Amino acid sequence: MPITEEQLSKEIHDAGFPLRKRQTVHDIAWRGIEEFREHSSQKYYSHTGKTIKKPLSSHKTTQGRYNQAAARTILISALARAWMAGFDSAPTLNHKHDHDSAFAKFAIPILGYEGIGKPHEHLEEYWSTRKEEWQKNEINLKNGDF
Repeated sequence: MPITEEQLSKEIHDAGFPLRKRQTVHDIAWRGIEEFREHSSQKYYSHTGKTIKKPLSSHKTTQGRYNQAAARTILISALARAWMAGFDSAPTLNHKHDHDSAFAKFAIPILGYEGIGKPHEHLEEYWSTRKEEWQKNEINLKNGDF
């Protein structure tokens, strides 16, 4: 069952965001959730604007579930941006066999509400991709800075 705005507000409250920044955090996170929902399924639109399953009758769709990696990245990025806006610091992710960090405790219930399974694996995948891109593009980064 998708998360509602009230449930999101409760998760933001439980994470301990400062009162004066909660509305900003809510707006960023909610926009990310909306983007995730928009990109989580493959949609085609007819010339009238209606959502249809296939653009043409001859169009062959692949069997199986649509790959949602890009949609998950949108959601996790929005949650990380909301964390940075709320606490003025970058979120930290726990190591594999350690206790969950505060960011993980904030993000995991939201990912669960949106139907994303294995949230620890997806957060770690996002983090490793982000670190790799950061190292590729940052000139003054020393080993251990991330």
